[in-house]
Amino acid sequence: MTEAFAAVSPDIVTSSDIVVVRGNCKMQKCAGNLNSTLEICYDNYNHILMRIVLLFTALASALFAFGQTEKKDSIEVKELNEVVVEAQMQRTGASTSTYIPNGKQKSSAQNAIDLLRQLAIPQININLVDNAVTTPSGQNVAVYINYVPASDEEIEGIRTSDVRRVEYFDFPTDPRFQGNEHVVNFIMQKYEYGGYTKATVSENFLAGKLSSRASVYSKFAYKSMSYDLYAGASNHNINHSGTSIIGDYTLEKSVGEPYHITRNEVFDHAHFKYNQYPVTFRAIYDSDKVQIANTIGFNFDQSPIAETVGNLSYEPEQAGEYSYQRNEPYTSRYLVWSGNYYFILPRNFHLSVSPGINYGHTDYSYRYHSSAGNNDITNDSKENVWQFRGSAALYKRITDRQNAFLRAWFGSTSNDVSYFGTSPYDNDFSDTYAGAALGYNFSNNRWNVSTDVALQWERNRINDQSISEVYPLINLSAGFSPSQKHSFRAYFHFGANYPGASEKTPNILQQNELLYYTGNPNLGLSRQITLNLSYNWMLSNKFSASAFAQYFGEYNLYVPVYKPYNNGTAILRGFETDGDYNRTQIGLSFNYKLLNGNLQLAASPSVSFYRMTGLFDITRTPFTCNASATYYLGNFYFQASYQTRNLTVQGNRGVVYKDRNFYQILAGWSRSNWNIRVNAMNLFRNDWLCATNILSTPLYSETRFVDGNSFHRRLNISVTYTFGYGKKVQRGNEVGEQSGASSAIMK
Repeated sequence: MTEAFAAVSPDIVTSSDIVVVRGNCKMQKCAGNLNSTLEICYDNYNHILMRIVLLFTALASALFAFGQTEKKDSIEVKELNEVVVEAQMQRTGASTSTYIPNGKQKSSAQNAIDLLRQLAIPQININLVDNAVTTPSGQNVAVYINYVPASDEEIEGIRTSDVRRVEYFDFPTDPRFQGNEHVVNFIMQKYEYGGYTKATVSENFLAGKLSSRASVYSKFAYKSMSYDLYAGASNHNINHSGTSIIGDYTLEKSVGEPYHITRNEVFDHAHFKYNQYPVTFRAIYDSDKVQIANTIGFNFDQSPIAETVGNLSYEPEQAGEYSYQRNEPYTSRYLVWSGNYYFILPRNFHLSVSPGINYGHTDYSYRYHSSAGNNDITNDSKENVWQFRGSAALYKRITDRQNAFLRAWFGSTSNDVSYFGTSPYDNDFSDTYAGAALGYNFSNNRWNVSTDVALQWERNRINDQSISEVYPLINLSAGFSPSQKHSFRAYFHFGANYPGASEKTPNILQQNELLYYTGNPNLGLSRQITLNLSYNWMLSNKFSASAFAQYFGEYNLYVPVYKPYNNGTAILRGFETDGDYNRTQIGLSFNYKLLNGNLQLAASPSVSFYRMTGLFDITRTPFTCNASATYYLGNFYFQASYQTRNLTVQGNRGVVYKDRNFYQILAGWSRSNWNIRVNAMNLFRNDWLCATNILSTPLYSETRFVDGNSFHRRLNISVTYTFGYGKKVQRGNEVGEQSGASSAIMK
């Protein structure tokens, strides 16, 4: 076979005769260059490939020779099209989803929760009323800053411009997350030294005489040490906080014959004062292999006046209408210390330890007076509560893809409660628990599979009575991500729900003329199962979406039970184990950006299927949806949000809970260190109704209408001012007010 190629450069080849013999090599002189010899050896499979290689070699040689010849003004000038490189602002994987806020989102946000709302992350939901962060199906989401836990108040002081990225985890194995099932973690920018101070003031109008919140947060760091100081004040003086109760009683006459009576306790007006003064200090040491954080906080929490006044009547009518007056003032003081220690050890071990101690003292009074006769009730109580807690997690990196972890935890809460007045008692509660979990994790570029099995021991003691039980906990999660735009996740959780101290109180306390309360010391735990399937789709920086389906079941749960009391002339509420609780939820959420990111639309519709069996035979299928639109215009930003009415079936109370829809429009201005915002909420709503609770049992049924300022029209003005000093420092993980241990006082 002979092939001819035209010469493209006299220095290389003018023409050639190439002889090919399959399986052998031939030598052939190249015309035009007598000193060169071209040897070509190939078989029939490489015939076409060799021709292409020779052609490109010749073309490259010609271009090289042409480039060596200088010609003035011979370069043709061409205008290139603009090349725009867009950074990837969000991505998802088998174990985590990551979001990078842009400048507009960070400058318009006043705190960390506000930044989450600006980001509109599809995997979480933020309630417009109380700013609670949950998954779309309602599970709590723990908030962390630089892998250190923080409450909603603690992240109030962060400087949002320092947020580098936000991470969302389901069932993370990182020991610093202390076994939390769902986590949002803020990663803050690191700096050299210096500090900043941030002041926040918020005031509500049209909601009462006074409804304000103010706080000052300061941070200073030098080298590996940083120090945080937080002080806040929350003051409220309102007149529309109370509850109307319509109760239907089935009582017994002297001969045992049942009869019905309806008690109408209609709330008229109230006077409620509330003051809170938290102070918190934290010191953090942070190096490449060690992170040590210690936090100490004090919180003064007081309601000197909690008075409600209303009308009281009965059906059938009994001697006309009466009036009632109820007052429930209290004062609480909490002292809290918590530590978070993380160490990177040799041989690929990681250790996280988190101890804590809470102490609280509460003085609580319940005073009830009715004009119907000698029906005054006085229940004063004093409580001292101690809480000790701690957890430790040891994490071992076996290979690049396999990890194992061991986690252990311990906690003890002691409540010493004394009642004085109508029903005097002196009780000592103790709730102690301990557990350990062993887990394994496998991960590669596409898969992340984790499982852990735990045993937990829990003992509940009331005075001389105690009950204890050991039960298993199981978590299994699997994530698959074929690319950074798609991820699938499934998780299964098996656990238990243990009653609190107030549900196990043996005391009998009088609530009104016809109703008494008590607990059940013999209550056991109920079993829980959660199964969740989700899909995350991040098409581009402009669009992201998440879909989920979840089943939650609680079996053999404790519920309130109402029985005849005092020879059938009254009703006694206690607790017993009865029935099952089932909830299935299907939902979708999305985030879509338009106009070069200046307009952002977000929505999260879902439908739930509730089924409760046993004493409470309840079936409900509510639809809910949250939606928002945000627009950025220079230094100004605008947002409109809407939240449908929320309907839930509260299993351990046997109550169908319904609140109100909520809508708001806000406008803000942010520049340099200032962020000023005006927020108008529920502008066309004149009434003060917040929620309705419906309870139905054979002997007692009630409807509660809860009034307050949460869903009433109001105007809020909030201002933040931040100024820095020195060089920038590692910022974030700010501290805030600390919460005390849970109370055992029965209310």
